[in-house]
Amino acid sequence: MSFRIGLTPDLSDGKGGFAWGEIPIEILPSDSWNFLPQVGPNFSPKDVNEYEAICFAAPGVIPGSFPEPENSPLILARLGVGYDNIDLAELNRAGVALTITPDGSKQPVATAALTLILSTMHKINAKNKLLVSGNWKERLSAGLGSSLNGKTVGVIGYGNIASELFRLIQPFNCKHLAYDPWKTPEDGKSQNVHLVSLSELLINSDVVVVMAILTPETKHLIDLAKLTLMKPNSFLINISRGPIVKESDLVIALQEKIIAGAGLDVFEVEPLSVESELVGMDNVVATPHNLAWTDLLGYGMSKSAFESIMKISRGEIPHFVVNKEVLETPQFKDKMTKVLNGTK
Repeated sequence: MSFRIGLTPDLSDGKGGFAWGEIPIEILPSDSWNFLPQVGPNFSPKDVNEYEAICFAAPGVIPGSFPEPENSPLILARLGVGYDNIDLAELNRAGVALTITPDGSKQPVATAALTLILSTMHKINAKNKLLVSGNWKERLSAGLGSSLNGKTVGVIGYGNIASELFRLIQPFNCKHLAYDPWKTPEDGKSQNVHLVSLSELLINSDVVVVMAILTPETKHLIDLAKLTLMKPNSFLINISRGPIVKESDLVIALQEKIIAGAGLDVFEVEPLSVESELVGMDNVVATPHNLAWTDLLGYGMSKSAFESIMKISRGEIPHFVVNKEVLETPQFKDKMTKVLNGTK
């Protein structure tokens, strides 16, 4: 029996091509894959029972998504790094490995973070409004922007994307700080990154960049009390997940000039309501959770996901398995044996 691969509809452009642009689909055998006809907000048995592998971007996994382990896929390969809508306990019970694509996301997301930093510090939103209104005589009314040169940049979550951001900003001669409870001071030495407490990072940084994953522990990690620790002339950038920042508190901090501005690509509730107070603020640069969506992102993430699928089809374990404990479950091992024997 062949190794069957399903691609969710959110990866299709609806015209026979791919929503993510030019991707290396040739990695997958041409007769092994097809687009799934329809998938709801969460996977259900009818979506996936015919497949050994599913490549996807948006759908989630909830309790009951895979009631019959023997009929569930061997792998879910997600294009992206976040998995807060994936119930890992359900995957472990069903013997399904989840992979993500940090290698494909690193450069595009880090570049998007730098774009938000510079756009926010240079007050691009307020300055664009002056251009649109034709009010050139009042160009100084937007206020002078802030230079990144020589500033202190602190990241919350020191993973490979944060490492890439620090590499990108080397010409700006910034001081590098990071808060990550899973890292040690030794981890930052190669990039001159100082691992500090969250409070120390907030107090000393001119730019704070949220790059952590969303977990119960990180939800509302940044609230009004934390924002009050920041400098009045500092900036908050969130390129990770909206709920890490308590949005109502951020609005207060911006309105009361507790901080100077914010660059946001993610929000607590998406889509962001056009009635949100964040919309139209001169000191906010906001994009609809798509700033990193470039040709490089689509190619890199799909390449990583496809390679994970092909590895597992050969009985190899992919690099970026999130729920590594599933690899030792009898459900996973049984399905892997059947795949290798051609009996699944």
